[in-house]
Amino acid sequence: MQTFIMYVVITILMTGVLIGFGAPFIAMAMLVYRAAATRLSEATRLAVACGIAALGVAPSYDAYGGPLPIYMRLLRDEPVTLGAATLALIMTWIVLMILARLFSRRRHAHA
Repeated sequence: MQTFIMYVVITILMTGVLIGFGAPFIAMAMLVYRAAATRLSEATRLAVACGIAALGVAPSYDAYGGPLPIYMRLLRDEPVTLGAATLALIMTWIVLMILARLFSRRRHAHA
């Protein structure tokens, strides 16, 4: 449990770096979200957009606990475990979905 909490704290502290590396994926997710407005429901668009953003932000940790997005590790030819990468991608997608829902509710409440 201590190790899990350590990774959560490291990830929170390194969020800026992860978002910086994931910026192209986040921009693509925003474009897809807006472009699919007439074709998909709100929930489906949000799920797809968060999935695209998660591809660019999901962390992979090195031996020292330093997180980098999974795609960066793959581009550097560093080893990435399929199970760990899948878990990180799913967890990141869930966190992004929760955050997007919270912010969209808050925005609609103020409108």
